[in-house]
Amino acid sequence: VQIHRTNRRKTASIKVLQGVVQVVVPKTLSQQAIDDLIANKSNWIRQKLMQQQSVPVSKPKQFVSGESFTYLGRNYRLKVLPGQVAPVKLKHGYLQVTVAPDQKSDQQLIRQRLRDWYLHRAMDKLEQKTSKYAEQMGIQPTQIKVKEYKSRWGSCNTRGEISYNWKIIMTPHRIVDYVVIHELCHLIHHNHSPEYWHQVRSIVPDYQSKRDWLKTN
Repeated sequence: VQIHRTNRRKTASIKVLQGVVQVVVPKTLSQQAIDDLIANKSNWIRQKLMQQQSVPVSKPKQFVSGESFTYLGRNYRLKVLPGQVAPVKLKHGYLQVTVAPDQKSDQQLIRQRLRDWYLHRAMDKLEQKTSKYAEQMGIQPTQIKVKEYKSRWGSCNTRGEISYNWKIIMTPHRIVDYVVIHELCHLIHHNHSPEYWHQVRSIVPDYQSKRDWLKTN
């Protein structure tokens, strides 16, 4: 267990990340209180550790034919084809990338082509889903962007601009929908207050299972 004391917290929190239990507590909290907190949350901690240990460790992609890539929750095999350069296509269950014959082994090029394809698809789908749920909720973001984040799935600022992590397009539709609704609700509540989560729950009653899925996967 890693314990971090800080003056910036009034309450304690526990996270389990990559098999490590992290406890953040106010600086004045006694060791006995910390021990009691961990003991009371022991079943939850064990459950989280088991969930994380059951997730297979992903290996770095080689960007060669036969590798599996995920799009909207489904796996597709990569097929690298030599020939006249053409747009990436999702065809007959394969992600087809056509490159010049002398570039068939250029991993960086194939990676970039696939990333561009994902970005384009992400922008298209996320705009559609955001418009759909914004209309349903009676609100409207000022701008929609797709970016690459290391540790978040999306963000919403006070100017009404919503940004999504393009990698969310790899997850199933129900997870993408949750992330869209999560960010749209920040147009109403710019925080994670009980009122905010009540707003999320009114649209996604089982939102907690979606949050858990994202943390696990």
